[in-house]
Amino acid sequence: MNDLSTPYPLTPEQIERYAKDGYIKLKDVLSEEMLSEYGDAIFSAVQALSTQDKPLEQRSTYGKAFLQVSNLWEHDAKVEALALSERLGRIAAELMRVDGVRMYHDQALFKEAGGGYTPWHADQFYWPLSTDNTVTAWIPLQAVPAEMGPLSFCVGSQSILEGRDLAISDESEERINTSLKDYPKDETPYDLGEVSFHSGWVFH
Repeated sequence: MNDLSTPYPLTPEQIERYAKDGYIKLKDVLSEEMLSEYGDAIFSAVQALSTQDKPLEQRSTYGKAFLQVSNLWEHDAKVEALALSERLGRIAAELMRVDGVRMYHDQALFKEAGGGYTPWHADQFYWPLSTDNTVTAWIPLQAVPAEMGPLSFCVGSQSILEGRDLAISDESEERINTSLKDYPKDETPYDLGEVSFHSGWVFH
């Protein structure tokens, strides 16, 4: 499984669960060796490309949430190999039940020491696309135990319309949290090598 061209086997039950819940967490998508190799490349690219120069206390809620750099694949061949890998692309295509996929962008999100929380939001708010059949692959570069605050999902929330018009902000946290009060939440930790895939309108 250290070859990014090796398919990751999905079961029909996993594909059905993604359609029902709006997301799925898959174990052992990437090995420890792969995470180390590609993680080093991602870290180096972020260090070289980040333009954030404001201290945390001068940033908005969005800016405090994470250090963010997009489209690293255009600048680093190793990041490109991971982002455009057959393994990740095939998983995305099978979950969305399509023959092939195109990548809109990659994005590195680094939580900084002392940084803020990430408010509830849906990724597709930021995407000028004519289809709802979209997916994000969230790839933690390390294990994420509960005390580190793993990415959380509102199960089945891709059908909720309230809050889709909100950018990541204090308002999105308050309003969307109210809309989600009757929906179950998945706040389970991530093992090393575990990757989640969530649809564009699922709240997380």
